[in-house]
Amino acid sequence: MTQVTFGYSDSEDRVWLSSSAGVRFWLTRRQLSGLLRPMCEILEKSVPGDDIPNALPASQRIALEHEEALADSPEGQPALEKNKETRSAGTAPVQPPILATGINFQADSRHCALIITAGHEPARIDLSRMDCHRLLAALHQTSVSAGWAVAGLPGWLSGPR
Repeated sequence: MTQVTFGYSDSEDRVWLSSSAGVRFWLTRRQLSGLLRPMCEILEKSVPGDDIPNALPASQRIALEHEEALADSPEGQPALEKNKETRSAGTAPVQPPILATGINFQADSRHCALIITAGHEPARIDLSRMDCHRLLAALHQTSVSAGWAVAGLPGWLSGPR
């Protein structure tokens, strides 16, 4: 299981992101803005259910999937509130972040992956679709809190919860 932690540095005006593998990256405003929309589009294109007769349209299925991923945990806490401590600066590795030079995203009906390049070997962060939705929502909220206006995002990402 991969654990992803991140936080916003107002002095750097960047987001740091690290995986349980111990590698830590800086993501710039431009990179994060360029990542959020494609993540949403790829998740929507790969949402399960196309093979079901009379299924809801993909835009409705992805909204339901996103809402369910952010729903209360078995302990009764909202998912983003329950995992809030993993997004704070206090839990970050000591290693300084490396500036990401490229970010790619892949998804199928069951799994997702962030591939971050910063130097020679790309780092791959594998996630379930549920965890991917949670990461996407938290990154979106971080961009909103930082005052980064990311245009063109679907309503299901910032809609009512």
